[in-house]
Amino acid sequence: MARRSRPRTVQVPRGATTVRIPTQRGAKGAPPVVVVVSEARPTLSSRIARAAGGWAWRHRAAWAPTAYAVLAYVLTAVVHAIGPWMVYVLAPAAFVPPLALYGIQAKDPDRIKERPGRLLAAAVLAALAIAWTAATVHYGPLTVPLAWVWVGLTVAVQVFWLVVRRSK
Repeated sequence: MARRSRPRTVQVPRGATTVRIPTQRGAKGAPPVVVVVSEARPTLSSRIARAAGGWAWRHRAAWAPTAYAVLAYVLTAVVHAIGPWMVYVLAPAAFVPPLALYGIQAKDPDRIKERPGRLLAAAVLAALAIAWTAATVHYGPLTVPLAWVWVGLTVAVQVFWLVVRRSK
């Protein structure tokens, strides 16, 4: 029978902050592993942050459009500050999604017949999002009406995303 030692159960005094973990098999001469644990209990704000973070991580796929909308808002603010000339690229780009949908329908009408409502809604939402981006790059992200348009678009895209995911 191979010679091996079993770890002894060590009584840890109440309120101890260090625990000694016995060395593992094959680690002869290795220094012992010591784990230091804080005595402080987590604060209420850290508990709330941990719970909110865990909830956001578990539902990250369902809330992806909202995360992308926040990212788009920040990036649009950066583009407004760095390159306001981008409005001349973004404004014509707002016509690309409806034109692409029209091109697909003209080339292969049977492809659109599968889910015409979804494709039309996606094209309209994409065109509105690009138009909002162009307007925000031109006027600035702190313009109140454009901020409300952003909120409305974010809610609309989030609802569309949840409905499309649910019906698959």
